[in-house]
This record gives sequence, structure tokens and C-alpha cells, in this order.
Amino acid sequence: MSRPMTHAPRPVPILSMSRRNLHAQSICAVVFLIGSFGVALAETPGAETPVDIVVQGAVDGELRPLLAALEEKREIQIAAWTFWRGKIGGKSVVVSRTEVGPINAVAATTLAITTFRPKLIINQGTAGANDPELRVFDVVVGAATVDYGAFRSDHADAGQGVSHARWTPLVHALRLDGKKLVPFKSFSGDEAAMSVALKTKYERGRVRRGVVGSAYEHNREIDRLLWVRKTFGTDSEDMESAFAAGAAVSFKTPFLAIRIISDSEFYAPEFQCAARDYCAAFVVEVIKNFGKGAEASAK
Repeated sequence: MSRPMTHAPRPVPILSMSRRNLHAQSICAVVFLIGSFGVALAETPGAETPVDIVVQGAVDGELRPLLAALEEKREIQIAAWTFWRGKIGGKSVVVSRTEVGPINAVAATTLAITTFRPKLIINQGTAGANDPELRVFDVVVGAATVDYGAFRSDHADAGQGVSHARWTPLVHALRLDGKKLVPFKSFSGDEAAMSVALKTKYERGRVRRGVVGSAYEHNREIDRLLWVRKTFGTDSEDMESAFAAGAAVSFKTPFLAIRIISDSEFYAPEFQCAARDYCAAFVVEVIKNFGKGAEASAK
């Protein structure tokens, strides 16, 4: 999920509040995840048979076409997160409702990998535009995902105001082999999956390779959007993709973000509910095209 559906003037919902302290939130997130994951493992009867694809959406509206296409559907509840297992286009697929935000995204992805051992994870749903050239219903296929809410600021005395000029991006670090920390400015999308997505037919707009940004924020200030794009190279912004990607990288599981533009502060600020269905329906076709190789093309 990227965008609350309320419009200006709007109250600031809890889900759209910016992070006040990156390090404090990270610590809280780790504590929460350890507790939640422990409960989940205690309630899970055992790992499932490996599946081909886990496809994620944050809210029910982003899952409708996926669940409608899922044959032999079976619901699996693990702690606070819901999964549906079945088949799409002959592939074994798990549809995952991650819920909203980074804590949910990391927990749901970790549970999906340890429980279903997928060959690929697709994170999909709505996003706002960071690129002024993107139009509503255009689709961004993530060559990379990046956490654009990760930065430090230089000291400034009281009365000096807030300035982007004093902000420096932070990188995430993962101890992939259990020994050496590896820094990640961003997380790369799986090239094979990206190729299939870029060849899949889509009639609602353009399908573009790009950089998918994520943060627990809902930005509506044009200058802020442009700063994020200039600093992090983002084309779109949502609340889950980069965090799910980081968890996937930690488990060495291929990952791809696919996000549809649901609104753009540059020219169309109203959230378009139909974008949820359009993106999920496109991803259904992407899943069906896996294994078809070059013949899965946009004719």
C-alpha cells in the first residue's frame, strides 16, 4: 500500500506519519519482530512444500484479482499475517497480505520465505509518483528498491530551520554470511523476473523499468518529492517494497517489486482506487507468463 484515500485538507493518519528517529524505530522494529516471529513459529505446524512464487499486497484491495485467479485456494494464518496457497497458470503460488508498513513487510516476508520457501517473491500494489513524467496507471518494475526514509542530518542550532542540504542518505547493512556486514544502498530486482514483467501485455498505461522507493511516509510536498527523487533516484514511493526486498536478500531469495502509480502530486493528486485492481490483474498475467520465455511479450 502506498496512499491513504483521504484528500486535502486531510488529517494525518497514523499510517502516514514520518519516522522521527530512524535508529529508535529500527530498535523497536527488531524487538517487535523477534517477539512476533517467535509466536508465529510456535503456532506454525511446520514448513509447507516449496512454492514457485509468493506474491504480496499490503491490503485486501491490492489482492482481489490475485485471489480470484488462485485455484485450489487454501487459507493459512500465521500469527498476525494471512496467506492463501493455490495455483495460478499452473504455478504453485502463495498470496500474502503483508499489511501496511515496514514492520509488517519484513515480518510477512520472513514468514513467507521460512514457511513456503519460494523461488521468487513479487511485491506489488499502489504507489505515488516521484517522477513528474509518470502518469496514473503507469507501472514501475523495480530494477531496484530503496529506503528513501533512511538519512542522517548534520547538527543545526535552534532557529536555523530544517534543510535538506544537511541530510545525508544512510545505507542498510546485512550480515549475509553471518560474519561480514555488507552495505546496500538499494536492493536489486531479479533480472529474469523483470524481463518477464517488462514483456507482459498491459493496456492501462506504460510499463517501465525504474527505482521503487519505500518509506513509512506519505509525501505531498512537491519539493520533498523532488528531493527524494534527486537524492535516492526514485521513480515511485510506497511503504513496503524496499523492506520486503531487504528480507528477501537476507535469505538469498529472488525478489521483484511491481508498483502502479495510483496518484501524482504533480498533476493528479486524487487516489485512484482502480489502480489496485489494475496492478494485481497485471501481476496475474506476469505469473502466467513465467516459463514462457520470449513468447511472453506485449504484442
